[in-house]
Amino acid sequence: MTAAELCKVGEISKKYGNGMLHLTVRQGIEIQGIPFNDLQKAKDELESSGIYVGACGPRFRVVTACPGAGICPNGLVPTQDLGIAFNEEFYGNEEGLNLPHKFKVTVSGCTACCSKPQENDFCFHGQVEPKLFAEDCTGCGICEITCREGAIVMNDEGLPVRDPDKCIFCGDCIKNCPTDAWTAERTGLAVYAGGHWGRHPELGKKIADFVSPDDASALIKKALAFYREEGKRGERFGATIKRFGFEKFKEKII
Repeated sequence: MTAAELCKVGEISKKYGNGMLHLTVRQGIEIQGIPFNDLQKAKDELESSGIYVGACGPRFRVVTACPGAGICPNGLVPTQDLGIAFNEEFYGNEEGLNLPHKFKVTVSGCTACCSKPQENDFCFHGQVEPKLFAEDCTGCGICEITCREGAIVMNDEGLPVRDPDKCIFCGDCIKNCPTDAWTAERTGLAVYAGGHWGRHPELGKKIADFVSPDDASALIKKALAFYREEGKRGERFGATIKRFGFEKFKEKII
């Protein structure tokens, strides 16, 4: 939000509410204490300034995202651009309405997962596959030291070797290499599905690696169509996947 928009929210809160604001977990702002008879006036004033009121219920919820590439030094993908695109395509639109239950999406820029993607119904985080240009490597061993997964070890020739089974595609070796010997061979999105919080929380499971950001919206669209077709009223997306079968779901979406 812009500073002017935040000031407008504060003005509405003092004019119609009790002067208190609540910042929600999903990066929204709740204006508290507005009498029922003033709700429409407050909403109209907000919308005249380009600020729109969200909603709850069995529908596609507002997308959340971490700062991502361009803001965070660890960001691998443009999370803000992706989040805005997802929001504009699905939030409040026909494809995102009348679902069996709420449907939450988030985007994280890297494997640190600051926006908690695995706790959402359908989610993404950035990842990068490193490639070594041996001719540029001095054998300093910094990549081995900084790799917290133990995926890089120095061989007898003084060159780093990456274990693909241990690598989580975080890009720390690329970021810390003083000679740029480690470079990005490919960058993309890891995709998870079926996570949720609540009384019986579960983490989402990975369904794909290195999906192009350009293809992410199409996957959300498929997931929503699946949910509408297979889900039961009041059933969270993860429960629908579990009942349908994870591998069958994965084949259907990817």
